[in-house]
Amino acid sequence: MKFRKYCALRRELYFLCLKDIFVDIYAKFIYKPKLKNLLSNHTKKILFFNSGHLGDALIMSYCFPEIKKKYPDAIIDVVCGEWCKFVFDKNPLVRKIIVQNHFMTNRSPTSTFKKLINHFKTASWAIKKLNDNSYDYSIDVRYSGAVSHWILPFIKVKKSYGFGSRGYGRLLEKEFFLPDGQFHTYEMLSMLLKEIEIETSLSSVKPYLPFESENIEILQQKVKISSNSLLIFPEAGEQTRMFENDFWVKFCYEILIKTPHDLLFCGEKHFSEDLFCDLKNRFPNFKDRLLYSGKLRLSEVAALPQIAAAAIVLDSFPAHLCSLSCKTLVLGKKAAGFHFFQLNNKETFMIHDHVLSKDFTLPREGFSKKYIKNLNTIISDKSILNEIIEFLKK
Repeated sequence: MKFRKYCALRRELYFLCLKDIFVDIYAKFIYKPKLKNLLSNHTKKILFFNSGHLGDALIMSYCFPEIKKKYPDAIIDVVCGEWCKFVFDKNPLVRKIIVQNHFMTNRSPTSTFKKLINHFKTASWAIKKLNDNSYDYSIDVRYSGAVSHWILPFIKVKKSYGFGSRGYGRLLEKEFFLPDGQFHTYEMLSMLLKEIEIETSLSSVKPYLPFESENIEILQQKVKISSNSLLIFPEAGEQTRMFENDFWVKFCYEILIKTPHDLLFCGEKHFSEDLFCDLKNRFPNFKDRLLYSGKLRLSEVAALPQIAAAAIVLDSFPAHLCSLSCKTLVLGKKAAGFHFFQLNNKETFMIHDHVLSKDFTLPREGFSKKYIKNLNTIISDKSILNEIIEFLKK
């Protein structure tokens, strides 16, 4: 058995090592010999796996135009959780989306048992759909948590590339491991893509998200939004990344008195609506400049930055989304760090507390960052607050 650098807690290491002993034997004597019988397609067929969340899916999709440059006739299919379908639904570069809800990344409010049932049910369906095709390559950029290599023996893929840091690595044509130190997720993806002769980088990639333009017209009928609107996304998938209500009250008051923007609060939980109502009660003089989006579909949320002047977001999916289309301030409390710094199109200022990433930045025009040990001090530190206000006003 080869030495592997696992991305796992100590209590998981023994299980991963034991599992890979059997996987290595199976791959060497049964799985790999079968691959020799698979024929290459005249048109390249490439299968992408993404068992992560919206941000992971969005970043992964940025490489699709690069693939089409190298292989104009290439067919791209995607296996992802149903929560990520939105990212690929309107993408003309994706032929087919196959749903597989991995129980480890399923955030639905249901029991683990039900998530496991759903995992195997969607896996069975996905395998059936995938066996309608034979693929030249598969790419799985996940290097922690849930990976999808386990599905490879049940489908037809000639060469697969991914990371062995969560096991099943011997099933891959070439297994990769994480470098020491900090790295960006897109750098890991570009490393895998080199194996199929695709060159892309943090500085050259052009982020995008296809959406229907009519969503803007429909949205303006539902939400009072204009080119003077400042979007506020005070929610995140993880509670630890969110600020308390009092922080937002003080922060928003400073914005109201020092900038001309209307504040449009967006979110799918009660926190955003409760914050909006609290601000209206506290500051009746500003009630005409305080707005709430109500419950929106993801396609409508994607249209908001196309209209707004700027956005204030946490270190979550809206950060990646907004930085594509409008000026964006990212407040990265308990931030993921350099791994998920936003690949921006528009001017983006990220303030974060990830100590290991404090000396890292992105080689992209308009991207700037600042490390602060405790982001709760923003509202009491006049120099930082003034820097934020100037960023929003310019």
